[in-house]
Amino acid sequence: MKNKTLIFSLIAVFVLVLLAGCSPEKVSERITSFIEDISGPVEVEEITVCKNVDTDYSPIDPTDKFPSGTEIFYISVKINNMTREDKLTVKWNYLESGEEISTTDFQTDTPGSGYVGFSINSEEIFPTGRYSAVVYLNNEAQETAEFSVE
Repeated sequence: MKNKTLIFSLIAVFVLVLLAGCSPEKVSERITSFIEDISGPVEVEEITVCKNVDTDYSPIDPTDKFPSGTEIFYISVKINNMTREDKLTVKWNYLESGEEISTTDFQTDTPGSGYVGFSINSEEIFPTGRYSAVVYLNNEAQETAEFSVE
Protein backbone atom coordinates (compact mmCIF):
# COMPACT_ATOMS: atom_id res chain seq x y z
CA MET A 1 0.00 0.00 0.00
CA LYS A 2 2.82 2.38 0.85
CA ASN A 3 4.47 1.66 -2.52
CA LYS A 4 1.26 2.50 -4.40
CA THR A 5 0.92 5.80 -2.51
CA LEU A 6 4.54 6.66 -3.21
CA ILE A 7 4.22 5.81 -6.91
CA PHE A 8 0.98 7.78 -7.18
CA SER A 9 2.61 10.79 -5.47
CA LEU A 10 5.63 10.67 -7.79
CA ILE A 11 3.38 10.43 -10.85
CA ALA A 12 1.30 13.37 -9.61
CA VAL A 13 4.41 15.50 -9.09
CA PHE A 14 5.76 14.54 -12.51
CA VAL A 15 2.44 15.42 -14.18
CA LEU A 16 2.31 18.77 -12.35
CA VAL A 17 5.85 19.53 -13.48
CA LEU A 18 4.97 18.68 -17.07
CA LEU A 19 1.82 20.77 -16.89
CA ALA A 20 3.86 23.68 -15.60
CA GLY A 21 5.94 23.48 -18.77
CA CYS A 22 9.19 22.39 -17.16
CA SER A 23 10.99 19.10 -17.30
CA PRO A 24 12.20 17.64 -13.99
CA GLU A 25 15.77 18.41 -15.10
CA LYS A 26 14.91 22.12 -15.54
CA VAL A 27 13.23 22.26 -12.13
CA SER A 28 16.29 20.67 -10.54
CA GLU A 29 18.57 23.05 -12.47
CA ARG A 30 16.60 26.09 -11.29
CA ILE A 31 16.68 24.96 -7.66
CA THR A 32 20.43 24.28 -7.86
CA SER A 33 21.04 27.66 -9.51
CA PHE A 34 19.04 29.47 -6.83
CA ILE A 35 20.93 27.74 -4.04
CA GLU A 36 24.29 28.58 -5.69
CA ASP A 37 23.27 32.23 -6.01
CA ILE A 38 22.73 32.58 -2.28
CA SER A 39 25.55 30.42 -0.98
CA GLY A 40 29.02 31.45 0.04
CA PRO A 41 30.46 34.16 2.23
CA VAL A 42 29.72 37.84 1.76
CA GLU A 43 32.52 39.57 -0.14
CA VAL A 44 33.35 42.84 -1.84
CA GLU A 45 34.42 41.84 -5.35
CA GLU A 46 35.47 45.27 -6.61
CA ILE A 47 35.02 48.99 -6.21
CA THR A 48 35.10 51.46 -9.07
CA VAL A 49 35.36 55.23 -8.97
CA CYS A 50 33.20 56.63 -11.76
CA LYS A 51 31.41 59.67 -13.14
CA ASN A 52 27.97 58.11 -12.63
CA VAL A 53 26.11 54.83 -11.96
CA ASP A 54 23.29 53.25 -13.96
CA THR A 55 19.92 52.10 -12.61
CA ASP A 56 21.54 48.91 -11.26
CA TYR A 57 24.34 50.99 -9.66
CA SER A 58 27.01 49.54 -11.94
CA PRO A 59 29.71 52.05 -12.94
CA ILE A 60 29.40 54.48 -15.85
CA ASP A 61 32.61 56.12 -17.12
CA PRO A 62 35.16 54.72 -14.65
CA THR A 63 37.93 57.22 -13.93
CA ASP A 64 40.45 58.23 -11.31
CA LYS A 65 40.77 61.86 -12.50
CA PHE A 66 38.07 64.52 -12.29
CA PRO A 67 38.25 68.06 -13.63
CA SER A 68 38.22 71.03 -11.29
CA GLY A 69 34.63 72.07 -10.70
CA THR A 70 33.30 68.51 -10.30
CA GLU A 71 30.41 68.61 -7.84
CA ILE A 72 29.78 64.87 -7.31
CA PHE A 73 31.86 61.68 -7.19
CA TYR A 74 30.50 58.12 -7.39
CA ILE A 75 31.80 54.71 -6.47
CA SER A 76 30.18 51.46 -7.48
CA VAL A 77 30.74 48.50 -5.15
CA LYS A 78 30.21 45.01 -6.52
CA ILE A 79 29.24 42.74 -3.63
CA ASN A 80 28.44 39.04 -3.46
CA ASN A 81 26.09 37.26 -1.02
CA MET A 82 25.12 40.29 1.07
CA THR A 83 22.59 39.57 3.82
CA ARG A 84 20.35 41.85 5.86
CA GLU A 85 22.85 41.65 8.72
CA ASP A 86 25.80 42.88 6.63
CA LYS A 87 26.80 46.54 6.47
CA LEU A 88 28.81 48.42 3.86
CA THR A 89 30.45 51.68 4.89
CA VAL A 90 32.30 54.16 2.69
CA LYS A 91 34.61 56.75 4.22
CA TRP A 92 35.53 59.59 1.87
CA ASN A 93 38.85 61.30 2.60
CA TYR A 94 40.69 64.37 1.34
CA LEU A 95 44.25 63.06 1.36
CA GLU A 96 45.95 66.47 1.10
CA SER A 97 44.78 67.37 4.62
CA GLY A 98 44.07 63.88 5.99
CA GLU A 99 40.49 64.97 6.64
CA GLU A 100 37.61 62.49 6.60
CA ILE A 101 34.95 64.44 4.72
CA SER A 102 32.00 62.02 4.82
CA THR A 103 30.86 58.56 5.93
CA THR A 104 27.94 56.63 4.44
CA ASP A 105 26.47 53.31 5.65
CA PHE A 106 24.34 50.87 3.65
CA GLN A 107 22.33 47.81 4.71
CA THR A 108 20.04 45.93 2.34
CA ASP A 109 16.45 44.79 2.61
CA THR A 110 17.02 42.46 -0.36
CA PRO A 111 19.80 39.91 0.22
CA GLY A 112 21.90 38.81 -2.73
CA SER A 113 24.65 39.92 -5.07
CA GLY A 114 25.02 42.98 -7.25
CA TYR A 115 26.13 46.60 -7.20
CA VAL A 116 25.70 49.27 -4.54
CA GLY A 117 26.23 52.90 -5.50
CA PHE A 118 27.63 55.61 -3.25
CA SER A 119 28.15 59.28 -3.97
CA ILE A 120 29.42 62.41 -2.34
CA ASN A 121 28.56 65.91 -3.42
CA SER A 122 29.30 69.39 -2.24
CA GLU A 123 27.59 72.73 -2.56
CA GLU A 124 31.07 74.17 -2.95
CA ILE A 125 33.68 73.06 -5.47
CA PHE A 126 35.88 70.21 -4.28
CA PRO A 127 39.46 71.48 -3.93
CA THR A 128 42.12 70.09 -6.25
CA GLY A 129 44.15 67.23 -4.85
CA ARG A 130 43.96 63.56 -4.01
CA TYR A 131 40.96 61.79 -2.47
CA SER A 132 40.14 58.26 -1.35
CA ALA A 133 37.07 56.17 -0.74
CA VAL A 134 37.65 53.37 1.76
CA VAL A 135 35.06 50.57 1.65
CA TYR A 136 34.35 48.63 4.84
CA LEU A 137 32.36 45.42 5.10
CA ASN A 138 31.04 44.77 8.60
CA ASN A 139 33.54 47.33 10.00
CA GLU A 140 36.58 45.73 8.31
CA ALA A 141 38.40 47.68 5.59
CA GLN A 142 38.12 45.85 2.26
CA GLU A 143 39.52 48.09 -0.44
CA THR A 144 40.58 51.68 -1.03
CA ALA A 145 40.09 53.58 -4.26
CA GLU A 146 42.08 56.76 -4.83
CA PHE A 147 41.21 59.51 -7.29
CA SER A 148 42.13 63.13 -7.90
CA VAL A 149 40.67 66.49 -8.83
CA GLU A 150 42.92 68.38 -11.24
